[in-house]
Amino acid sequence: MKGRALALASVIALTLAGCDDGAATASGGGGAGGAGGGATAPLGAEAGFVVVPPRDVELQGTPIHVSATAKLFYNFFPADDAPDEKPIFVAFNGFSADVVRGFGTGPFTVEEGGDVVPNPASLTRYGSLVYIEPRQAGFSYDLVEGPPDVEAVCGADVFNEYVDASDVLYGVLEFLDAHPSLHGPVYWIGESYAGVRIQWIATYVRGAWSLSGFSDDALAARIAASPRSGALLGGQILLQPWLLGATHAKAISDVCLEPATLAAVSSAVGEACPGTDACLCAYAYARSPYNFAYTDARQTQRVFEANQAQVTPARAKLLFGVDVTTLPDLAAAERGRGFKCNAADATVPKEDELVAALGVLPDGQSYFLPYNPLQPGKEYEPHSPDWRDQDLVGAAFVDNLRDVPTFVTNGPFDLVVPTGALAPGLVALLGADRVDASAADHLTVLYDDGSRTLALHDYPNAGHMITMLEAPAFSEDVGAFVSK
Repeated sequence: MKGRALALASVIALTLAGCDDGAATASGGGGAGGAGGGATAPLGAEAGFVVVPPRDVELQGTPIHVSATAKLFYNFFPADDAPDEKPIFVAFNGFSADVVRGFGTGPFTVEEGGDVVPNPASLTRYGSLVYIEPRQAGFSYDLVEGPPDVEAVCGADVFNEYVDASDVLYGVLEFLDAHPSLHGPVYWIGESYAGVRIQWIATYVRGAWSLSGFSDDALAARIAASPRSGALLGGQILLQPWLLGATHAKAISDVCLEPATLAAVSSAVGEACPGTDACLCAYAYARSPYNFAYTDARQTQRVFEANQAQVTPARAKLLFGVDVTTLPDLAAAERGRGFKCNAADATVPKEDELVAALGVLPDGQSYFLPYNPLQPGKEYEPHSPDWRDQDLVGAAFVDNLRDVPTFVTNGPFDLVVPTGALAPGLVALLGADRVDASAADHLTVLYDDGSRTLALHDYPNAGHMITMLEAPAFSEDVGAFVSK
């Protein structure tokens, strides 16, 4: 830890010349009022950065100074037709946007083996698509001014679920303001931990700050000033999402003990599992918890290939719709002034071709990392997050569901966040008298003013990563959902 802190301090010291204070920078096919300027050019694919400034926030009564400027990477594809009025899909994974961008949502997708090929199921059939990477994940990076406080810029005060959501929402508002021709409603698409991020984003937009115990005056003012604030909650499209906090964790562990889960894993491995715990059985047979129909090696390789495409310039140009090596804020002259707290590990592809194109970064730094210090196991300072230990996010989800149309996937091969845990988790959180789970395709939650429906969409060939194996069906379901 001490060695990493010293290496990081040397990188941060390179930023002392100052930080950018512009709202957005972009490259690509232009844009009507786009981040790169130009009010008359037709919308085209873009990639670039939105800037989230330092600010003072408060969490559970404790003041926190977020001292680093976050440069959040975004990637934009306009709708295939009439982008001005079509919905806007904002998409990310729990950490970077590597999986949802890599598999089956945009105009190109990564097939097994690593080739990038056209995707006929692109969500751009139904709306414009914005991928955004949270603080320090993907191509995003931070900048600081003044002497660095390494523990402050990399610790849990900054890398927690509340600041994470406020960063991303602030960045999306910057993007939308830089693209005033886009008038459609915003739909949030998130996988796994991104379910937590979306609940806090929706909570902040709705002004229900007390649910989080978090306040961010700069963000609140930004929401109030945005001409798009009324269109920010068109709906939430949640892929195998974590939603209910500690209650969800308990319900997930219970799914592993269900006889039906044990039978399904036994069928996948080809023989009866010993014992009663399906998750332990999957582990013993080297099956991936993200998709127990796959070996762990095969599942890991598929995600590695998606990440490899994003750091291989020729493949990335297809996947991003632009040549990322032309982005000024990504080249070493600018990126080298910034930092990421984490160093790449063996799960991250080598980025030699990016380095050859963009320049050498300081020791220990990477252009692209799928994770940041918020990801469990990647923390700069290990801590136990609220989204695992408390039910705050569960209360926020129930409150948001009252106002926000919601779509949840069911990938039956998922043991990480199995959809089968959602109904019992809601019952544990709210009581059986408030949850109706009698229908196969939806859950109903009862409120004082009536009921709300949570649509469940089944993808029988998929596990945790729905769009990796069920992109056409998912795309059709999304099209139907936004057309209601």
